Amino acid sequence: MPKRKRLVISDASVPFVARGGRIFGQQVVDADLDIEDGDEVLVVDRNNHPIITARAII
Repeated sequence: MPKRKRLVISDASVPFVARGGRIFGQQVVDADLDIEDGDEVLVVDRNNHPIITARAII
């Protein structure tokens, strides 16, 4: 099974994103460098707790 790509978001963004809100660049704290357009990514908080899965649009 391939490793799931991760996107880390800021703590302030977690409640908004958990309710289905969009993720914008300024909310991203860290991300795997190999994320490409259309990839499914695991969105996590700074403590690596999963929030949601999302489709990358770059």
